[in-house]
Amino acid sequence: MRQKRAKAYRKLMSLYCTSFGFRQPYQVLVDSEFCKFAMESKVDLVKQLNVVLQGEVKPMITQCCIHELYLQGKSHQPAIDLAKTFERRRCNHREAIPGDDCLSSVVGTSNKHRYVIATQSQPLRTKLWNIPAVPVIHINRSVFVLAPSSSVTLEAKESIEEQALHPAKSDLPLLPSAPEPPRKKKKGPKGPNPLSVKKKK
Repeated sequence: MRQKRAKAYRKLMSLYCTSFGFRQPYQVLVDSEFCKFAMESKVDLVKQLNVVLQGEVKPMITQCCIHELYLQGKSHQPAIDLAKTFERRRCNHREAIPGDDCLSSVVGTSNKHRYVIATQSQPLRTKLWNIPAVPVIHINRSVFVLAPSSSVTLEAKESIEEQALHPAKSDLPLLPSAPEPPRKKKKGPKGPNPLSVKKKK
């Protein structure tokens, strides 16, 4: 990977870590098309994910995405074998649904489990663009590409920073009250020295 791109990806993952709580090993949800494309491009999927995300990764796949691979027949057996090496992520779909819909439901509206999504699906990438804090990876000519953060993500980051600077009204009673400044002694005309006023014996 070129140095300039590596620097940009490092900065991007730093944003996700500091603002949204992402931690290594990064949980990467891989879809069926991504597995197929990786095998066709003859790239080491896990190694390339490590390089792009600048850290350790934990590749994961849902049952629905594996089911999609099975439906495409034995011609895609290498992709199936690769998918089987990944950790299985429960998606709670009793009957398999399309991979895009499955990953979309797992991410939800806030990506609270902090998944990185590796997908070749353009419709899914467009959908995830509108959800804050969802890093998305795709393959372009056998090169793994980490998408830049969306405007929704940047807005969420600014909102989090703003909240950190200004506590909510409900939290104000919990904050320690500021100590009262010491009272200044009033300055005025001083009385005569009591010793000089004493009567002479």
